[in-house]
Amino acid sequence: MKKVMIVDDNSISSEGIARNIDWNSMDAQVIHIESSGAAAITSMKAEPVDLIISDIEMPDLDGISMSSLAVSINPSVKIILISAYDKFEYAKRAIRLGVCDYIEKPIDYDYLTEKTKHALLSIDQENHNRELIEQSRPLMIEKFFLDLMTYKGKDAESYLGRYPVFLNLDLNFDYFNVVKVNFGNSRELEEQLGITRYQMEVLHVIDLLRDRYGIFDRMFFVKELNDIIMILAQNTKNPNHFLQSTHKVLSSLLEDYPSNLLKMNIGIGSIVNDIWDLHISYENAAHALKYHFFFPHQNIFDAKEALGQDFSLLSFSDSSEEEFISLLCQKDLLAIEKWLHTFFLEQTQKYPTKNMMFIRIYSLLGRILKFLYELNIDTSDLESEIIEAYTHFDSFQTYEQFYEWMNQLCVHVCKKMDTSLDTYHNQVCELAHIYISENYDDSSLSLNDIARHVNVSPSYMSALYKKVRKISISDTITSYRIDKACKYLVNSNISLKEISSRCGYANQYYFSNSFKKKIGVSPSAYREKNGGE
Repeated sequence: MKKVMIVDDNSISSEGIARNIDWNSMDAQVIHIESSGAAAITSMKAEPVDLIISDIEMPDLDGISMSSLAVSINPSVKIILISAYDKFEYAKRAIRLGVCDYIEKPIDYDYLTEKTKHALLSIDQENHNRELIEQSRPLMIEKFFLDLMTYKGKDAESYLGRYPVFLNLDLNFDYFNVVKVNFGNSRELEEQLGITRYQMEVLHVIDLLRDRYGIFDRMFFVKELNDIIMILAQNTKNPNHFLQSTHKVLSSLLEDYPSNLLKMNIGIGSIVNDIWDLHISYENAAHALKYHFFFPHQNIFDAKEALGQDFSLLSFSDSSEEEFISLLCQKDLLAIEKWLHTFFLEQTQKYPTKNMMFIRIYSLLGRILKFLYELNIDTSDLESEIIEAYTHFDSFQTYEQFYEWMNQLCVHVCKKMDTSLDTYHNQVCELAHIYISENYDDSSLSLNDIARHVNVSPSYMSALYKKVRKISISDTITSYRIDKACKYLVNSNISLKEISSRCGYANQYYFSNSFKKKIGVSPSAYREKNGGE
């Protein structure tokens, strides 16, 4: 039942409100009737209310000031203010405070009843929404950590900085680490057990990890379809001990996992000392997991130990690789061949074992495929070629043999880019041309509009269109407009001003100049020469 307080220094008025409204029908009860704003605040502190109906003009503490104090005590309280005068300034101040309604005296009790019902209904709606927010808090916490692993550094803090307090998350720890648990047989198990039982098995793994929670100061979980991400937090002066503890928990999990249904592969990220750098740890955990491809009998992969040292994304996507991608963009085969020669020589010096070189080259191939994927180029044949090469990796006896294979692969890539980009360029220009043909009569049509329509930059659109169609965008628009104007001049008697408007010109003067420049004569002369009406 909702609790109501009536405040008015005129007892006849407050009693009238209490008696003339059917509170029971609205599941409400008047629990306070006060004669001053100060007394209302005291009563509200002693026993909170959901709705306050108050006169504005009272001697000690007026209704506006009382409302301000009431909202500071309970931001959810609803307030209906009553005034003997139509004072717009009062209404504006009341709305700024969050007062839900404002009515005038003399009181129409039927009208006040409707306003009261509306206020009480809004309380129910807000309570329902508040419950939904509370129920979704675990999902919001998961979303917070997912975003935290996406945004970087200052971006993460500026975008997410207010959420830890809102979500009641204590993130004041010395060190953090991310662990990513991947289930290698997820698809097979989903088909065998069904999705419900499969997801229950995943939750069982989380329960097992929670059982080992005490070793860390805090542990947060983010559950994805085929992965569990753990965010570990620890206060310690020894980050290496933190890492050792992480290994201990995960090894214990693998040893004690009873059903052995899920084939778990675990990547341990690098330790960071700032929650806003969590993305670094996450990215390294994900990279560490890639080593399962090369060491299938191992289950735990530590980013620190993968190459014998800490590594971040730069280890697998450094500036030299960006230089290589740039050469692919230019399709400079001689420069690509030179870059690959230098690259392979460096690998032999850095990684004396064949397996380590294997891993590094695999990373480079992944970067090539990612680049082609971003260009929307089909890579299925390249993927098959790469899989075939790695299936028979032992057949490469020297790094020069693998270098020759990589060089031929890059020639293949450049040919695909030529074919695919030509097709893409033609499609983009065709879409732009169609858009122009459908919108040339709009005087506000601009290069920005056309570029936005086909999802490229204006400068790129302008240069590409002229290269592919051998005519500029502005000349294309002009041609459409002038051709249409010619038809109007010959087949109608509408005015030149109307024709210029229908053909997309902002004014008749500009139309006439443009027409004469294109056709050689003025619009009037063209109409007369061609027997226009």
